[in-house]
Amino acid sequence: MDAIPQKIYELMGMIEARDSHGVEHRLRAISSLGDLLLKEPMEAGVLCLLECVRQETEVRIIIQAMSVLSRIKAEDAVPVLIDALLATHIQIYDQTGSPNFAKSDDSMRLRCSAAQALGKIGDNRAIIPLMSVLNNREENYRLRLAVAESLGRLGDEYAVKPLIDILSDDREKSVYLKESAVKALGMLGDIRAIEPLIDVLESKRGIRDKFNFLKEQIIEAVGRIGQPHSKANLSLLKALKDEASSIRLAAVEALGQIGDEDSIEPLKQCVLDENDEVAKAAVYALYKLAGEAVIRDLLSQENLPRFLREEMEGYIP
Repeated sequence: MDAIPQKIYELMGMIEARDSHGVEHRLRAISSLGDLLLKEPMEAGVLCLLECVRQETEVRIIIQAMSVLSRIKAEDAVPVLIDALLATHIQIYDQTGSPNFAKSDDSMRLRCSAAQALGKIGDNRAIIPLMSVLNNREENYRLRLAVAESLGRLGDEYAVKPLIDILSDDREKSVYLKESAVKALGMLGDIRAIEPLIDVLESKRGIRDKFNFLKEQIIEAVGRIGQPHSKANLSLLKALKDEASSIRLAAVEALGQIGDEDSIEPLKQCVLDENDEVAKAAVYALYKLAGEAVIRDLLSQENLPRFLREEMEGYIP
């Protein structure tokens, strides 16, 4: 027997020998098994990990097995991970000794891990189960956060509307969930999301602190989608004058990504922003939009801070 398959079978024996090896020892064996399966995929090794998810009663073992299954992108794991996401057909939920397990923090960690694993594996069979969790307002918001991000990873067009609904729903009070929905929409890159994103940005304009990060996320998502859009461009140009430097920075970067030449003149005004990071980002955005010519034009100004002049000179051969 070759060295790697032999080692895989040895690790499987350690993982399956619950009475002979402690939890920490088995956790290390699962991680090592994942390393070997990346080098030499073996159905027996994957089946061992699937049995951990189905039959284990130690949460850490299940989560470690899920992590490895996602790392090796085991498509055979998708049905089992969906069961774990939905808290069904998994031994740890069926055991009579823990009737309240489904409501525990351990259960939430397990289900979040299943959601994350499904997103990393990237199989479209996970979309409907993930959407069912996302749309269930009774579910824990942490689980819905994990689901939103996984839907973004999956990149399916059917995920766009549920994510927009989360973002636009005034009854949804979790800012964190809205932030995750925004991030997912940016990952999906669907132009249908631009107007709803901008509508939320405009509705929060002028509200500081609590919604600043949400606004940054929206601006970043619009930039990531990267489609010229008159309503979006107007909103981003307004954001260049926001009181919060983090929002000005996000707007500068987004305009650079979108690539609309109408942004050049407003971005020139940001070169002398009081925040150094905003100023440097404006230089980079202008270079992306107009090349060396605009940098040489900016260098002709006499009032440039030394650090900024040096930054600009770095763009010219």
